[in-house]
Amino acid sequence: MTKKINAFLLIIVCLMCFTFFASAVKEDDTYYPPENVLCIAYRGDTALYKQNSKEAVLSAYEKGADFVSVNIRKADSGELVLCSENATEVKGTTLKEMLTLIDEGSVLILDFDSALKDEVYNLIKGENALSRAWLRIKDSEKNINNWVSSKEKEPTVIGVCSSFNIFTVQSFVEKLRHMPAVQLQSKNYFNVMYGAYCYSYYDSRVGTRAIAPMYNPDLCGQRSDSEDGWNDLIKKNFSIIETNNLDAFITYRDNACVLKEKLSLLLEKAKAIDPENYSLVSKENLADSIDRAKILVVGGMASCDELQSAHSALQLSINNLTLSEGEDTQKGALNITTGKVIAAVLVGALILAAQIYVHKMQKEKKR
Repeated sequence: MTKKINAFLLIIVCLMCFTFFASAVKEDDTYYPPENVLCIAYRGDTALYKQNSKEAVLSAYEKGADFVSVNIRKADSGELVLCSENATEVKGTTLKEMLTLIDEGSVLILDFDSALKDEVYNLIKGENALSRAWLRIKDSEKNINNWVSSKEKEPTVIGVCSSFNIFTVQSFVEKLRHMPAVQLQSKNYFNVMYGAYCYSYYDSRVGTRAIAPMYNPDLCGQRSDSEDGWNDLIKKNFSIIETNNLDAFITYRDNACVLKEKLSLLLEKAKAIDPENYSLVSKENLADSIDRAKILVVGGMASCDELQSAHSALQLSINNLTLSEGEDTQKGALNITTGKVIAAVLVGALILAAQIYVHKMQKEKKR
């Protein structure tokens, strides 16, 4: 009896898993990725200036960062200042001053101890800077939602999740669907949250962007803050890269724009080709390459690796177009027809008759 119950429970679990994955795949079919990959400069332009300094922040924006993340601490004077987590002395540019220095369209992402969240909120609200400062809070989605909804004017919050359980991660993201982004992090390279279909599922269902914390390998599955790491996570639909390698990432993103334009031009050339004159294999290869290129050109963001690969494949399919006559000629030699069968039989009969005649003549000569 116990075995039957266990078997029944196993069947139920399998059906639930199948239903879940089937629904996830269905969502993938209608997934439209963001138009571009956004950049968060971790602690500013740290290649030139001290991290969390106003010079580092302003330089990062000038170089093309979409956001700058800074750490906020409370000084002995009671003021909230930009200061590194591990600094022994809490001092730096005040948050209030920093907010007056950045443009209206620029956004700071604020990291801080959760005990300071009310003080941080009150300051940015008092400065009318709720649109220029997003708060990154490490807490449960329930606590975040309760805190946000308790405010007269709701702040923009980025939640942080580090679960290995896919159901927990999906619940976290969906319950923060009113927020523009979440940061999902893990030390494990193979964590379920790094699966490509998972991010398609998140973005298509709730419109929430996923942040890849590349500045720390312990947060992004030991991936490097370099082109290899960016390629990998952009392919998996991370649409915000937080980097400590600002100059290289801006160059990478600019290169992606150039590669996308090149692919777009080649795609137009390929679409103008009349496939009717070419062999079946050539047409199929060309159609497949065109479809792949369309997804990357029209569908939104793409990694440099994907764009280069798609361009090479499309160019190769164009170069390898084969005229249908050539294919027919090659296949013609192998085609078996009634005429060819009759001709083969006649040739065989003639050869056999000739052999019989020669054999007969040799016998008569011996006599």
